[in-house]
Amino acid sequence: MDIVRDPVCGELIQWRKAAGVISFRERLYYFCCRHCLEKFQRSPQRFAE
Repeated sequence: MDIVRDPVCGELIQWRKAAGVISFRERLYYFCCRHCLEKFQRSPQRFAE
């Protein structure tokens, strides 16, 4: 799948154009911008599905 949802803001983005990606609990999370990535890093359990 080429489209993913940013877990912080909910924006749909192309995973290839993501501003960042993090692995958490054996799953990859993609982010639309650095701000969302940093917010996730501060509290990943809050945003992880």
